[in-house]
Amino acid sequence: MFGSRLTIRKTSRMDGYDSTTYGERIAGVYDEWYGDEGDLALTRIGSPNEVADHIAVLAGSAGKVLELGVGTGRLALPLADRGLAVTGLDASPSMLGRLRSKQGAERLTLIDGDMADPSTCGSDFDVVLIGFNTLFNLTSEKAQQACFRGVANLLTPDGHFVLEGFVPAPEAHDGVTVRHISIDRVMLDVVAIDPDSQTITGQRIEMTSEGNRFFPYQLRYATPDQLDDMAISAGLELINRSEDWRSTPFTGDSPTHVSTWRRRDNLQEQH
Repeated sequence: MFGSRLTIRKTSRMDGYDSTTYGERIAGVYDEWYGDEGDLALTRIGSPNEVADHIAVLAGSAGKVLELGVGTGRLALPLADRGLAVTGLDASPSMLGRLRSKQGAERLTLIDGDMADPSTCGSDFDVVLIGFNTLFNLTSEKAQQACFRGVANLLTPDGHFVLEGFVPAPEAHDGVTVRHISIDRVMLDVVAIDPDSQTITGQRIEMTSEGNRFFPYQLRYATPDQLDDMAISAGLELINRSEDWRSTPFTGDSPTHVSTWRRRDNLQEQH
């Protein structure tokens, strides 16, 4: 990373931003940026194959998996490669369009919808998965709580809810950060944090000789403890939390987490 950080003193929410904005804006570059060869590859926590192997163990042979925020299929396609019955939901028609054009997408059941209300996805899932901070795209605590309740209703009695997210460190994100510099391209993140509402309002800006492009995003972050409270309220209970998909122990210094919950009624029966 190059350059310095400029602190933004005033935070604001973006007028006109809704649940589709992020996906609709970023769909055209998502695979380029976040694929294995991209500038912003997401493999530090776990590669798509590591994620798929982990979920396949939880789901069992030919298990049913629902991915909320399926995007362009970074995780859904490797999951289907393992013989799992995969349903994917996303609020962005453009993201789903990109996924439908890919080889192997015909194996997936794809649904256009808001993950705050996943009831349209069916039921009796062995695993519900939310990857790469996607829960935080729900920009209010109310919407996130609704998602947890919806997930709990979709799980089989012994199903698992698995979520990948960052551990909030708001002061580490605030300001202007240089993400990439090359001879003909600069990429910046411009971020404003509101710690009271736990929201991050940002723009990823790509500047080239051909012009500038803007990719807005809004997040509502939550700590692992806050996520556990949402889970408990939804009738779920934490059974495992690691730092990554390779089962690295989670500690107070971990920057990320992979958390797994199960329905509390089933755990009580087992005890």
